[in-house]
Amino acid sequence: MTQLTQENYYGDTSYLTNSRYKRYQQCQAKAFAVDNGSWVEERDEIALLLGNYVHSYFESPEAHEQFLAEHGEKLLAKTGKNKGNLKADFIIGDKMIESLKNDDGFANLYHGFPDDDVQKEMIVFGKIEGVPVKGKLDSVNLTRGYFVDLKTMKSIYNKEWSEELRKKVPAAVNNILGFGYHGQLGLYRELLQKMTGQEFRPYIVAVSKENVPDKDILKIDDEWLENGLNQLKSEIVEVWAVIQGKQKPIECGLCDYCRSQKKLGQVVYLSELIG
Repeated sequence: MTQLTQENYYGDTSYLTNSRYKRYQQCQAKAFAVDNGSWVEERDEIALLLGNYVHSYFESPEAHEQFLAEHGEKLLAKTGKNKGNLKADFIIGDKMIESLKNDDGFANLYHGFPDDDVQKEMIVFGKIEGVPVKGKLDSVNLTRGYFVDLKTMKSIYNKEWSEELRKKVPAAVNNILGFGYHGQLGLYRELLQKMTGQEFRPYIVAVSKENVPDKDILKIDDEWLENGLNQLKSEIVEVWAVIQGKQKPIECGLCDYCRSQKKLGQVVYLSELIG
């Protein structure tokens, strides 16, 4: 196995990451096509950049400067009255940063106290069901036995419909369950325990993308962490077999990749659509 470093982490494919697993969970055929370069996935670059913009600020001044050096041009408006200045999304990012950096509760949790051993962007790795898996943790307090994941969200408390729970829930619930963060944090907790022999408590610091950002420290119940991890464990061996070419990827039939491959032939009855 590759010895993981900060320099080779993102380029390495010998380990499975949670984000890669989630792509295969959504559609194996599309994820396999993305991996082999035959399909380019359209992604919301703004959302990804905004998350990294906020994350890098709290990692270290050096990390934030490096992010700005690599992506700074993408943060600026190219046209209109705001040309040459930060796009509106990143003005909100500055407000999110301001909201957190002046909060003592956040500072104590995320950066720890003076004598705490806190590691930022800590790499964790190990085998889950025999599959090599890796992850990167935003902030790990090795002294006090917890880790923190910083999540940017559209909102925390605005109500949204949850297909999984079949009711309206606060937006943070949809964010956590919809993106599988309960499984991600359950996975990271398991890898940390395997590496250190120590039990860790996971926390999410949620900050909203609202004009006046909201923020909260969220703790996912053990039952949800275990459910998310157990689902990953039940699927990860098959996903890894597909990645290694030992098993044919399954098409979901509904995503943009599957639609691009679709050929007419089978007749679909209305009663089948109704279900």
